[in-house]
Amino acid sequence: MIIINIIKIAFLLGFLVTIHEGGHFLMAKLFKIKVEEFSIGFGPRILTKQGKETLYSISLIPFGGYVRMLGEEERSDDPRSFNNSKLWKRMMVVLAGPIVNICFALMVYFVLTLSSGLVVTTDIASILPEASESVKSNLHVGDRIVQINGEKVRSRQDMSKALFLNDGQEVEITIMRDGEKQVYHVTPVNYEGIFILGLEMTKKENPTIVERINYAGNETTEFFTSIGESLKMLVTGRVGMDQMTGPVGISKMVVETNGLYNFVYLLALVSLSLGVTNLLPIPALDGGRLLILIVEGIRRKPLPEEMEYRLISLGFTFIILLSLYVTYNDIFRIFEK
Repeated sequence: MIIINIIKIAFLLGFLVTIHEGGHFLMAKLFKIKVEEFSIGFGPRILTKQGKETLYSISLIPFGGYVRMLGEEERSDDPRSFNNSKLWKRMMVVLAGPIVNICFALMVYFVLTLSSGLVVTTDIASILPEASESVKSNLHVGDRIVQINGEKVRSRQDMSKALFLNDGQEVEITIMRDGEKQVYHVTPVNYEGIFILGLEMTKKENPTIVERINYAGNETTEFFTSIGESLKMLVTGRVGMDQMTGPVGISKMVVETNGLYNFVYLLALVSLSLGVTNLLPIPALDGGRLLILIVEGIRRKPLPEEMEYRLISLGFTFIILLSLYVTYNDIFRIFEK
């Protein structure tokens, strides 16, 4: 069992790093930028293969990887170097990694949702025992939820998002009952760290293909925007950094997955998180490198090489410290339980 879990963790992290770095690599090759090394992992190299001009390697530490291009770290006079390529081409190379992760995640989630064969509605099928008294006394089986706090509710994801943004406080919920709108104020409950109303929603057992495609499209859109909302709440301080999850926490979730469906869903979730997080404007991340290129475009000349190096070094230091902090919290949560 331990060996299977190790394989699952290694595959998830290794696969996502591979497609991310593969995005950078393929875009660089498309623009004929010289790639000196394509590595999966960091640290000492375990396996290497020298291509025509690129060294392909697998390194000891699987939590990451890199594509080293000529002229990326130290500027070069070679016409095929990264620094001598057109600005828009360099931007595309930088963006390729996160875009591959995001597109892969959305494609997988869409297929998973579409293949489930079900469409979850906003009609209440049952009220669960863990629901609050205000929910039990005001909401009935058969009610259709149409708004929460004045915002339209079209899916289960809309409901979860509304509760998440409201920090679990009392919400105003609008329902349709017997053809009439009714408004109630109900309190969510905290169930294993997630705020819920404690409702089971009605599922259509034989939806049409159009209904399934529409539902899968809406769910996939909500899946994408939920990561953005989480990052927004992190930046604004509504969610603390102690709630972030790193490689240790992800590994724990991988171990706890049961069945192929749950594993593939987690694969999509981590891929989306990786892609979106890499777009943050931190110099060591792709988003930070993109910001430096945007500044270069505005100035119509590159930043001084020493300044760019210092910014990226500062970004790496921040990422390392953040990784240590997140890893500590992951380990603390494991032993806390």
